Amino acid sequence: MLSDYLGEFSHCFHCHLCTVADWHKLDRWLPICPTFAYYGFESFSAAGRVEIARALVEGEIDDVTPRIAQIIFSCTGCGACFEQCNELTGFKANHTKIFEDLKENLVERGHALPKHIGFAKSIEENHNPYYEPHEARFEWLEEGLTKDEGVVYFAGCTSSYREQQIAKTTVRSLDAADIPFRVLGEDEWCCGSPLLRTGQRDKAKETAKHNVEAIKKTGAKTIITSCAGCYRMIKSDYPKLLGLRRLGFDVVHSSQFFASLIDEGKVKFDDKIDMTSTYHDPCHIGRHMGVYGEPVYDEPRKVLEEIGVKIVEMPRNRENAWCCGSGGGVKSAFPDFALWTAGERVKEAESVGVDTIVTSCPFCVRNLTDAVEEFGKPFKVYDLSEILSEALK
Repeated sequence: MLSDYLGEFSHCFHCHLCTVADWHKLDRWLPICPTFAYYGFESFSAAGRVEIARALVEGEIDDVTPRIAQIIFSCTGCGACFEQCNELTGFKANHTKIFEDLKENLVERGHALPKHIGFAKSIEENHNPYYEPHEARFEWLEEGLTKDEGVVYFAGCTSSYREQQIAKTTVRSLDAADIPFRVLGEDEWCCGSPLLRTGQRDKAKETAKHNVEAIKKTGAKTIITSCAGCYRMIKSDYPKLLGLRRLGFDVVHSSQFFASLIDEGKVKFDDKIDMTSTYHDPCHIGRHMGVYGEPVYDEPRKVLEEIGVKIVEMPRNRENAWCCGSGGGVKSAFPDFALWTAGERVKEAESVGVDTIVTSCPFCVRNLTDAVEEFGKPFKVYDLSEILSEALK
């Protein structure tokens, strides 16, 4: 509940350090809050949203106007404000959680955005936010690759319906590494992340309960996902939503899984890939998991370096990474803003002299690719799984 944060609200003194990256030498790449950089008003910064949250709790705001709804729901939930504030001030609040609860407060007041209501209905009816038939979820899967044992690969909606090359290359890599795995088939539903990130907690809880039960029925002890959003949702949010101390199975991102295989000497690359690229850190496996002391920054880079990829870092990387712009329900409700945010990231990649971006999230791949196409940039955007699969051939 928002009222739980009332003490934290009074500690924010509007210093605006939450809007800039933690290195002032970054110059052109100093901004870190996408909405503040795009819209320009304080209300679109973390400080502004904290003030709105306080006013809602204390009754200073009775009527939620469309403008207030825009301010709250345009937040991508990237967590950059938390990272800066936690590092540089004594505020120590979990902004990501506060703003998710703020969105939930607006939903409870009847101010959910039409686009968010729409994909929630699709998740309820089709178990995915893309209005696609549920039975088509695993049409991408090649016959003969899965077994009725081993780890479970949780593909996620975006890889299943929009960026299928990521799901295909992930399972090919598992097969090439002689890892027995299975999928949930029609028992896999949307992880619920789009629901929780847009304040629709009760609906997210329903899909979480189903997926946990489906996974437990398989007897699998390890769940692999190549989607950053699915990873955070299942590993971090499911236990909280369902009141569980433990899920009963481990959840690992595909980059972590393959980095472990490399460390154990179970995967080797005889033919290196001659490639220079930059790496984009997805918010959900980076900053979001950093809140709990488990950020996934090193593993994707380790895999790429073992493959032979030379990584040229962008000025804003790791905990200071600029969001791709698609999270928090923003790509559906505010597509122009989402595209602009991704375009800024592509420009940053361009500034370090590369023409390739690698990331570890299908939603990041999708939005960055949309920006490349929209702004006519000669860039290629890949998921880590695609590069890994090529190296394992």
